[in-house]
Amino acid sequence: MATAVSIKHLTKSYKIYESSFERTIAPFRRKDPAQRFVALDNLTLDFPQGESIAILGKNGSGKSTLLKIIAGVATPSKGSVEVNGRISALLELQSGFDEELTGVENIYLRALVLGIPEDEIEKAHQEIVDFADIGDHINQPVRTYSSGMKARLGFAVSVSVNPDILIIDEALSVGDNVFRLKCIEKMTEFRRSGKTILFVSHQLNMVKAFCTKALWLKEGVMQNYGDIGPVSQEFDDYLRAERQRQRVASEEVEIDEAPQEVRDIIGTSNFRMHNADGNVADVFRMGDDIFYEFDYEVKRPLEGLRFCYIIRNAEDVVIFQSDEQDDNALIDASLGRHHLKVRIKNLSLLAGEYKLSGGLWGVDSILEKFYISKKPFYITQDEFIGAGIIPIDYDLQVLDAPAPE
Repeated sequence: MATAVSIKHLTKSYKIYESSFERTIAPFRRKDPAQRFVALDNLTLDFPQGESIAILGKNGSGKSTLLKIIAGVATPSKGSVEVNGRISALLELQSGFDEELTGVENIYLRALVLGIPEDEIEKAHQEIVDFADIGDHINQPVRTYSSGMKARLGFAVSVSVNPDILIIDEALSVGDNVFRLKCIEKMTEFRRSGKTILFVSHQLNMVKAFCTKALWLKEGVMQNYGDIGPVSQEFDDYLRAERQRQRVASEEVEIDEAPQEVRDIIGTSNFRMHNADGNVADVFRMGDDIFYEFDYEVKRPLEGLRFCYIIRNAEDVVIFQSDEQDDNALIDASLGRHHLKVRIKNLSLLAGEYKLSGGLWGVDSILEKFYISKKPFYITQDEFIGAGIIPIDYDLQVLDAPAPE
């Protein structure tokens, strides 16, 4: 497959000064006081022709910087970018617009910015006006436009100049649903005609539905690049885990330790999670058995001591909690030290991060002692089969529709 964009060892860094004064006097100082911010770090990959490629990442991950370099708006600090074909880029809503000119005048101005000959834009003029669909406002100064109207006009120009590579950076986050659908339909038409689309959006559902491949950037470093399904799911799992970590950090830390009166009755230690071979592990394959074990010490006579466990997803939502009243979960409550081995069978969770918690319950003595609390573990799988937590199989049957009455 031919390559639309070839990126080799691309690095982009910026100088960061503490103040405008420091920036002003920097050229006259023997040593530049600036700090270096690396927006992109040694990126190497190819974007094939005819693919719709999502650029994923949190704010500040380098997405917009990458698109600006590909579009020729910014230059690399190191490395190279080779582009094969005409590019049309919608990077910012007001890019290429003059606020004092009318919409019609800005169509020609923006076309000149994109390097489109005047005769070509003359032919596309009516198509652009019809696609933008902003009515009589097309003859009014752009400064009177809402952000949605500017997005309409900018997108209309960008897609009407027959580019080989279309770059869109969050432009579809504004405007109404009807216009977004029109944009998606136009982009789908481009994709079917063999053009390349680079697409940045924080609306992950839209990205999954439209794009064929995805690049995930984190702090300027490529984390993954490949088919949209597995890469977007990995990124989604990362976002969920990040949101949970932020919630935990913002809350008061709760010490996961039982009261002294409980510790005087029962204690736990030496927790160990491992695979079927007995090797310590926290990464398992989908469908594997998961093993763990720990010591517990009964210091005072107990009756009705039971074991339970809880599995949560990365956002702390309980996926399964074993029955605390299950008679099969009764364990030895005699005085002394004991060792408990647990096997969770055929854990058929989809790839992602999960958490294991577990406790010992003395129903008769009203005690609770956790032996582990929210220990992270990870599930991997050979191929992407869908998003979510558990796989759910299905059958399809296509039948002839009954004749209308």
